[in-house]
Amino acid sequence: MGLGNLLFKQQMTIGLTFGGFCLAFLLELGLNRLALIPWRKSVGQHWTERARQLYPAQKSARLNLWLIPVNVGLTCYIFWPEINCFLVGTLGFAGALLASFFMSREVVSGLKFKTWLNLIVAGLLIFFIWWVVLIIAILNMPENFGWLTWVVAGVVLGILLAFNFGLGIRLLKSFGLIKPASDHLNTLVNEVAQKMGVPVIASWILSTYISNAAAFPLTRQLVFTEKILETSSDDEIKAVCAHELGHLNEPRRVLFVRLLTSLAFSPLVFVRPLSSLGQIGTNAYWMLMIGVLFIWLLGIRVARRMETRADKIAVENQADVAVYARALERLYETNQTPAVMPKRATKIHPNLYDRMLAAGVTPNYPRPEPANGLCWTSYLMFACLFLVPVTICIIREVLESITSVSIHVN
Repeated sequence: MGLGNLLFKQQMTIGLTFGGFCLAFLLELGLNRLALIPWRKSVGQHWTERARQLYPAQKSARLNLWLIPVNVGLTCYIFWPEINCFLVGTLGFAGALLASFFMSREVVSGLKFKTWLNLIVAGLLIFFIWWVVLIIAILNMPENFGWLTWVVAGVVLGILLAFNFGLGIRLLKSFGLIKPASDHLNTLVNEVAQKMGVPVIASWILSTYISNAAAFPLTRQLVFTEKILETSSDDEIKAVCAHELGHLNEPRRVLFVRLLTSLAFSPLVFVRPLSSLGQIGTNAYWMLMIGVLFIWLLGIRVARRMETRADKIAVENQADVAVYARALERLYETNQTPAVMPKRATKIHPNLYDRMLAAGVTPNYPRPEPANGLCWTSYLMFACLFLVPVTICIIREVLESITSVSIHVN
């Protein structure tokens, strides 16, 4: 009997994980297609309007990558609490992520699966893997403070510091996602670096369909995507390079804040052992959460100021200020990014329209309306987080009532 129950549970787990993968895939695919309807109808309009219509669909698609698996895992837990619902949700995330490729392929003409996958893997390696490390540490942290508590916290801190000092770049290199800059790109970077007096340790090229460049101030490295090199002129690349070098030339106190911000969430590993300290632990928990929030908000504020500063540096290092404005506009147009973001968006960069004005160039089109924040598809998934459990509980109550009445009558 025990072996039979074990086999049945294994079969249920396999069936539910596969079903969760398929359900999440279909939900993400269907909701994304519906969300893109306004963007499809905007064919022939100015690129700023098309980008404005696309933004809420893309943002909701990214948010639904998390909301859909949570809904799938929650539903599994309600009906089959004995099944590993975390595994079901994880496979649901994989299904939703795979479905998002079809949206990207529709938006980016000629996009190949390998190119899309390169960006996904790069994003996971640089921005997501440390969240996985942190969550695993939180879930496996001992309930009481002891030597093991400090070992786990030390390992987490060490990994986060390693990412700040080049581990992400090394991982991308080991996976073959980035390659050293070409001789031509190095020539452009060195020309701007010598002019500005800002040393660069290394420059890299990331294989992806997004047009962008990034600076890593703590390791003094630059990363350019293949797309920006394909779509921009040499003068525009040098203008973008000047902006990134502005980040490499940030004051030490700013670098300290950036480092501190990247470690802001690491104290959360102590949430579990703090619960063993009673009222003192509760008070410490709330102080910890306030501290994390303060550091995070401080980091965002400093990052915004540094983006404005880098824009100013880029303009000051151009013989023709219009070059930098054109480089920015080309980058936004290529990525189909709104020229004016939603008013409540947690954005780091200023709006393109304002950046161009600050560079001394007035765009040849009126200021666009701000993009909407989210599409209705995400609100639907948020609602399901509350409606699904409530609906299931109501159905259960009704069924139990009907069963009780039936038994009483009989």
